[in-house]
Amino acid sequence: MNIIKPSCPMMFKPDEDSGLETECLFGEKVEIYENYLEWVYCKLYTDNYLGWIKKKYLSHLPNPTHRVINKRSFLFKSMDVKSNIIDYLPLGSQLCVTKIDGKWAKISLSKEFGYKFAYLPLNHLIGISEKYKDWVSIAENLLGTPYKWGGRDTIGLDCSALLQLSYQTYGENIPRNTSDQIKCNKTIISNINDIDRGVVIFWEGHVGIMVDKSNCLHANAFHMKTTIENLKDIIVRMGNKNKILKIMNFNFV
Repeated sequence: MNIIKPSCPMMFKPDEDSGLETECLFGEKVEIYENYLEWVYCKLYTDNYLGWIKKKYLSHLPNPTHRVINKRSFLFKSMDVKSNIIDYLPLGSQLCVTKIDGKWAKISLSKEFGYKFAYLPLNHLIGISEKYKDWVSIAENLLGTPYKWGGRDTIGLDCSALLQLSYQTYGENIPRNTSDQIKCNKTIISNINDIDRGVVIFWEGHVGIMVDKSNCLHANAFHMKTTIENLKDIIVRMGNKNKILKIMNFNFV
């Protein structure tokens, strides 16, 4: 089964008030383990995350050929920027392109979506197996995105989703949470003076992406948005209670 809405909440329990675990994006595949009333307990294939999703957000879609690489993209009813917009798709959405016509890509939708197909700007997409070398620039495009605990749609993000979604464009699906991301098989940097663009800083329950030798991009609850600030200022604000746990180079060698 696939997610057929721009995004949908995955909850801790089959209850809307149980707490948001994460969000699943359009086209992502899930494996269902259990049914309960209007809910299903399932695993998100992208990162093996487990939780409860409402059945109405699921249906069947063709195997994906492309991903959305733009912050968000609109679904147009026709190949005309003035045509009506059906909905949007966030960064990381997976879709099946059935036809390319100039600057437009025609994609398949499910019958539950209300439309059989829609059109997106071709330059908002990348092949499902393609890699975008400057993955940090994708994260930089999310500057100013509001902070949302558990958020994975680019309408609202948390720190680990910022890393996961931007790094996915580099050709690798990594875990959803910082506690698992810190275990990724990446080169560990022991000297803070050796940090540079593409280096990732881990604190307890928090993660940031270095955009250069001094400045860190992170989605955080202090500013309630994705910001770039000097790493030294973050370290001072974190204080002794939340020291840096690990520094890792997330660029491929």
